[in-house]
Amino acid sequence: MDPRTFDEYWLGYLAGHSRTSTRLVHYLGLFFAPIAGVAASFLVVWWAFLVIIPFFYFAALLTHPFLEHNSNKTFADRPLWSAIALLRMLALDLTGGLGRQLRRLDGVARQA
Repeated sequence: MDPRTFDEYWLGYLAGHSRTSTRLVHYLGLFFAPIAGVAASFLVVWWAFLVIIPFFYFAALLTHPFLEHNSNKTFADRPLWSAIALLRMLALDLTGGLGRQLRRLDGVARQA
């Protein structure tokens, strides 16, 4: 089903990132690694970001088939919503609010 609203997309995105290990690798690969790559480029060697960012991005990409056993098709379909969902997921995880969303996801799954 193609999501019509961001909330529908969000629930699908969250379902595709339900494991803690997947979320941690995504946070590292898609949020913290780019920051570290740019910092290393200024502090160590200019080309550090060319190594750091792709390596961690690829690791985040591999979590879908190997940890979640799903695809990252949601990113290809809606890249902007995917980026927003990643930041929302990170913010909720850091503030302790992600558990409520995961319980909401469980409730939706039981209704289906």
